[in-house]
Amino acid sequence: MNHDPAPRPPLPQAVALYDRACPLCRTEMRRLKARDRHGRLRLVDIAAADFDPAQWGFELDALRNALHVRGRDGQWRIGVPGIAEAYRAVGLGWLTWPLRVPGAGRAAARAYRWIAPNRHRVSRWLGYREAGAEPAPRCDDGHCPTHF
Repeated sequence: MNHDPAPRPPLPQAVALYDRACPLCRTEMRRLKARDRHGRLRLVDIAAADFDPAQWGFELDALRNALHVRGRDGQWRIGVPGIAEAYRAVGLGWLTWPLRVPGAGRAAARAYRWIAPNRHRVSRWLGYREAGAEPAPRCDDGHCPTHF
């Protein structure tokens, strides 16, 4: 007798919990949404005043330190796997092939563990700013302020 739960049907959308206050994050998510011809990626801004992390089952600090993406299969992917999932959702999964090269995925994950909590500083270094936008919040110590 098989006691495995029945397979769940795919969800209509993947969901990315991202920091819209981060210029790099905002730009990359905007680029992905521009390629999302079938509405398969929903973006949720964790920096929004009305965002409630409890609704998603995560602590806000965890969300600030890594991109969280719930795939259409209902599984959460965090960090580099989350980035790959977001790309897959919009039909650009083929761009993530370098992550499957032996060692490359681990190197990307290691780099991401530093970049994510320092994303505002990295945004400044890379020149990610919108014209007329306020300067990116300072998160140089790895901890971003609660409200931007």
